Amino acid sequence: MMEDCVFCKIIRNEIPRQIIYEDEEFLVFPSNQPVADIHWLIVPKRHVETFLDLDNETLGMTKIAQNLIKEKKLTGAYRLCFNGGKYQEVMHVHLHLLAGEIKSYT
Repeated sequence: MMEDCVFCKIIRNEIPRQIIYEDEEFLVFPSNQPVADIHWLIVPKRHVETFLDLDNETLGMTKIAQNLIKEKKLTGAYRLCFNGGKYQEVMHVHLHLLAGEIKSYT
């Protein structure tokens, strides 16, 4: 974990957040800048900076997304997205799960 990483601070409970899902390897919480009715971030607890640095986490993140989409009945309208390069604001990889009405997304 990185000391100054905002997602690592959330994982360590230094920054309180609503938790949608948690297990030993991942945490899911709402975005603080939502662009959709539902905008959740799926984050590995191990600090991994970018999508290009992912290894086994990718499968785990997509499996969690699949389960949440099914359990929360989001199958009618959802989008999954990784941001990278200049589009990645937090340098701790995270998968965006957007559902419902998407307000704006670049």
